[in-house]
Amino acid sequence: MATNTTQHTVSSAAKRGAATRRASGTKTDSKPAGKRRQATLGAAGAAVSQGVATSMKGLDRIEAEISQLVRRTVADAIRAGGALGKEMRAIVRDVVSGTVQATDKARIDLAVSIKAVARGAVAGVHDVQGNVAKAAGEIVKTAMRQADKAGADVALVAHRVIDGIIEGVRESGGNVAEATKAAVKGAIETGADLGKLAAQAVKQVLAGVAEGMEEIAKARSKPSRGKTAKAAH
Repeated sequence: MATNTTQHTVSSAAKRGAATRRASGTKTDSKPAGKRRQATLGAAGAAVSQGVATSMKGLDRIEAEISQLVRRTVADAIRAGGALGKEMRAIVRDVVSGTVQATDKARIDLAVSIKAVARGAVAGVHDVQGNVAKAAGEIVKTAMRQADKAGADVALVAHRVIDGIIEGVRESGGNVAEATKAAVKGAIETGADLGKLAAQAVKQVLAGVAEGMEEIAKARSKPSRGKTAKAAH
């Protein structure tokens, strides 16, 4: 416990320090470091920051709306057709092709809309208990061919489609690894069909995805330590 003499000494030292800062003109900044950094952002920077944040929220909302629209459309069309084989693939091709044409007419960036379409399409197929892996392959193939016709970046479109497929399968509760593997395979095959440059670009963009899938497959093929121990006994 501090004595009266100790408390008096500390108080005197604090007062002398404050007096020294006042004499030298040094101001004490009580604001946290984060707030001090934000204060350096000018009016123009703050306006842009706010605008970008608002725009991103708007894009997220648009993607969600497109995804839900496509999901309902695909599911309803498959139910109406009463078939889950060739007709399912035809419906998926029709939806993806229609999206590419719509974005081209509206001058919308295909890379923005195609992810939402892929996300909704695989979810719609899953809703009617269709083959999600086959749908995933069909989606990426159709998107890449249509992107090539429209003069868009085929590799970027392929990557965005696969991102959308992964999100859609996760949302609907399907097998992510199986669907992703089918999508990557379809993308590489279609890239080869479109030409050497397209094939190289697609392989480079999807290299990380393919490696990730290989690691997942290896991890699943290895027995856990607990199972190995039981087997040994």
